[in-house]
Amino acid sequence: MTFSYKQYEQAAPPGSVAPGASDKLLFEETFEGANPFSTAHNLETGDWQYALQYVNSPVYRGRKAVRFEIREDQPLVKNGKRSEVTIVDAVPDKNRWYSFAVYFPSDGFATDSEQEIISQWRQRPDYHLGEDGGSPATALRVKRDKFILDVGYNAKQVSDGVAPGGRKKIELGAVTKNTWHEFVFHFVHSYGEDGLVEVWHNGEKILTHKGGNMYNNVMLPKWKIGLYKASFKHGTSEVSKRIAYFDDIRVGSEKAAFADMTSGAQTARKE
Repeated sequence: MTFSYKQYEQAAPPGSVAPGASDKLLFEETFEGANPFSTAHNLETGDWQYALQYVNSPVYRGRKAVRFEIREDQPLVKNGKRSEVTIVDAVPDKNRWYSFAVYFPSDGFATDSEQEIISQWRQRPDYHLGEDGGSPATALRVKRDKFILDVGYNAKQVSDGVAPGGRKKIELGAVTKNTWHEFVFHFVHSYGEDGLVEVWHNGEKILTHKGGNMYNNVMLPKWKIGLYKASFKHGTSEVSKRIAYFDDIRVGSEKAAFADMTSGAQTARKE
């Protein structure tokens, strides 16, 4: 079967201001407005209907959320099986906050031994030094119904991935289905000892990780959310589709604090 498709890479209009922008909150998307993701950096989705939809249920807060879906038999998007949105391009300051709520339906997110990425902090390789594209140093993954924070770094100026011994896979808890999960991340983006990742899940702080979390590249990471599954390209997954809902997406500056990034929910919400 032949599919026609288009990869969207829609930059925010010049001079546009992200919803909720302030000296603390740089970006906020609640999906309550007329043009969702209009100030996100770009969209990496196909133009088929199921890839990206705005829905009335389930929702975390307000009346709308966004639904992502990828399938094993879908065409490639940027050489992968993905439906993702780059919320912000390479950040200008290493001290940044990120948050979102995510929901996994039991009928669209069956257990799989192959992982997927739902959030990633990805850097532009230093092409002028001979580097090529590769995996993100740090990403939030799901595998066997567990949230896993995959944290890596490489201090070498020219590298082809995470340094030997420089990666840690940190389990953050169970992926309970039909339930909203709110995550807040505080980063000091660095490939050195001053690096920091703090994580809150449903209002509770669950991780403080110190040390490197990126590559020694010119550009700091950009931030993406959605679904990306490498095993769909290689035909090794036990499932054929992935569905996830996101809501209440925020980016905070170095002046932000946890209270600026959370809706105040202290426990997972079920629909």
